[in-house]
Formats: sequence, structure tokens, C-alpha cells
Amino acid sequence: MQLAVGVTLANLLLSTTLVYLSSSSTSSNSHGNQERLLLSVEYPGSSGEERELTPVPLSPSLSPAPSPLDVSEGVLDKYRMFKSHMFHIKGEAWAELSQKRQVCLGAQTSLDRLDQLVELASTWTGPMSISVFAPAQELPLAQRYLDYLRRCHRSISKQVAFHLVYPVEHPPEPSSDDLVGQSMDCSSPHSVLEALLATRSESLLEWRGSYPYPQNLLRNAAKSGCQTNYTYIPDIDMVPTPTMDLQLEQFLATPEVRECGMCAYVVPTYEIAHDSPRLPHNKTELLAMVGKKQARQFHQALYSINQKSSDLKKWEALKQTPKLGTAYKVEKYIFKYEPLYVARAETPQFDERFIGFGMTRNTQVYEMYVAGFKFHLLNNAFTSHWGFQSLKSRPAWRAKQQEENNARFDEFAREVSARYSRDPYNMLDQLKKMNLKHVKVAYGVKKNETSSKKS
Repeated sequence: MQLAVGVTLANLLLSTTLVYLSSSSTSSNSHGNQERLLLSVEYPGSSGEERELTPVPLSPSLSPAPSPLDVSEGVLDKYRMFKSHMFHIKGEAWAELSQKRQVCLGAQTSLDRLDQLVELASTWTGPMSISVFAPAQELPLAQRYLDYLRRCHRSISKQVAFHLVYPVEHPPEPSSDDLVGQSMDCSSPHSVLEALLATRSESLLEWRGSYPYPQNLLRNAAKSGCQTNYTYIPDIDMVPTPTMDLQLEQFLATPEVRECGMCAYVVPTYEIAHDSPRLPHNKTELLAMVGKKQARQFHQALYSINQKSSDLKKWEALKQTPKLGTAYKVEKYIFKYEPLYVARAETPQFDERFIGFGMTRNTQVYEMYVAGFKFHLLNNAFTSHWGFQSLKSRPAWRAKQQEENNARFDEFAREVSARYSRDPYNMLDQLKKMNLKHVKVAYGVKKNETSSKKS
């Protein structure tokens, strides 16, 4: 039985690589996803047959307006601010894949980034759980775009479960019917999405851009939607290497992994230059791109502490090996560490009080650290993110959201310490010192001033 499983996985690894290489060879030098014609694939059935390329329609028409979502249904979040409609759409092979596979990919996105699912689904053949944030008029537009993606890309229609999320104060609203019947080219998902977004009203655009994006709520929805024992929770624009999911299936079945319930396996993330012809297929290619300054560690220039605990210089010094495994253990946790990782699904939830940008992913990792999780770097696996990050492209309202979330951290840290009866980072003592400093400043007490008066 083990031999049969090994042969099947090996065949899947080979066929997935060939499909990805053939699809990548059509890529242009531009990053635009609309210029990448990514082939969809079938999945092996119960008989274990090889996957086959599935032809897709060249120019489907956009479907008529979808049926209105029943706002009396759905699940409210803890703070009664957002409503989630879980499993609004479920892939044809979702249940079967969730039973056969050990790891599910869960990702969150807003409507304007939903086209990036095409590239993500081109490298991941297991179950995927995707939560989509779509307030007001964007929700019916999201429904139409999901219909387009599912008709154009067999992999998306087979393996992805979608969950729709919107604010209670901005429930679904009817969208324009101007696009009904227009030809929607399957090779241009970005262009199709742009056409849909262009139909949004000016009144929506006035508040939509700076509306706090509930990242952690969406991550929880995507993670909760996963039905496997292990989860991997990247963002929609973080693309795993081809066959990584199948290599993970073999790795997670090993005794060392099965015996470690409190282990998280870190998948390094790298930024890839926009002018690169394609994403790297393996670690050898990635390291070559790093050497040519076409790739660099995620947030290296913007927020280096993001992956500092991973010590990726050490990881880069290790050559690619034939088999996926652990490279080394993270020896020192540094506050605000934000690794992507594969772990058992019972890891702590993402705290939903952090809405908008700042203190979202790293607070969940901090709780894992307090709870006693150990982080291990995987030797060959990594994810790629198109484009070098910079502050220039960030709007001013993001800084305001960051400040608001920073102010929420004190309460969160105290709750986490009480929950686990541990404070290994000595966070509470640091918070006391910070608060005392703020009090002294507020009351005009100078740094070196001491009180020598006796009562």
C-alpha cells in the first residue's frame, strides 16, 4: 500500500511539474496575470489515473446578475461587524480532495486581487479554501467573477471552496447589468476583473479604499473552511513552488512530523522583481535570482524583522536537496515574526480585534510562541510574491490603521499571557515599562528626575 501511494505521488509530482512548465513558458515579461495563460488540470480519480489537460472555452460570456445573497443567513463575527457566508461555492472535487490530502491552502483576498487566484491555483493541486471580502456592490460582482473563473479554469472549479464576507453596515447591493453578454476572454483574468471593477459607483469608491480590511477575520474563515489535518495560510498573492503541495503530503506522513503536534514548518517567502519572466520553479532557480538581485527576502527593504527569526541567509547557504524536509529549527523568536508555515489545524486563531493593517499575522505567531510551538524551516519549499515592496506605494490611511492596532496590542498580550500562564518574551514587563514611561512624559517628569522627598 505504501509503495502504491509513493508511486502515485511520484507520478503526480512529475505531471504537475510538466503542466506548470508548459503553462509558464507562455508567460511574457510583464507581471500582469492577464498575460499568463495558465493551463488547468484534472485530478486523479479513485482509479489513480494520470491527470489530463482540460480544454477551456476561449471567450465565455459573463453570466447574468447572480441571485441576491440572503443576508438573513451567514455567520456574524464576535464583534457583530461582519457577516460570513461559508461555502457559498464548493469545488466539484473539494470533498474528495479534503479526504485524501493532509494539507489545505487557505487564503484571503479582496475582490480587486481575486484574479491572482489563477496563478495560485496553477501550482497547488490540493484543496483550497478562499475567503473573499466584498462589501456592497462588490459582492454581486465577486459572484460574477467567481463564475467566470470557474468556467475558465478547471482547477478552480474542481478544488476551491469560496466563502463570501461583507460588513454588516455595507450589505450586498445590486450591481450594474452593463456587462451581461460581453465576451470574457479566459486568457485575460486581470482585464475581465478590471472591467467589472469599473462598474462600481462613485459613492462606493469614496469610502471603499480606506475601509479597514478585516485580514484576520478572513484568514480565520479560510482556515476554518479547510477540512484537512494541516493548513497553510498564505495571502492570495503568495505563490508556492510547483509540486510543493505533493511534497508536503510525503513530508507530513513521516514519523517525525506525526509525533510533533506543536511544530510549525516555515515556508520562506521571497519577492520577485516585476521584470522577471516568471517565478522561480525551485530553490536553485531562486538562489540564482537572489544572486542577480531579481529576488529578495519578503519585506527585506520595508520591514526586515518580518522574517528575521528565520535567518534566511543561513537557509540560502543550504543547497537544494532531492527530498523535502526540515533544514533547521528557529532558535530565537523575535517579536513581530511573521512566517508562513504549515502546521496542524488546531493552531490559535488569528485575533479579529486587529482590523486593517498592522499587528495581524504577527500577533497570531506571537500567541503560538507563548503556547509553546516550535518553528522549523523547510529546506526546499518557498513561496514567491510578485514585486519588490516599498513605502512609496502605501497610502497614508495605512499608517493610521497601524497606530490603532498597535494600541490594541497591550490588552491582547495580557490576555495571551493569562490564557497560557506564560510570558516567555517578558512582554508584560516591557509593557509596564512602556506605560510608566508614557505616564512620566504625560506628567512632565524628566528622565533622570527622582523623588527624594519623604512623606
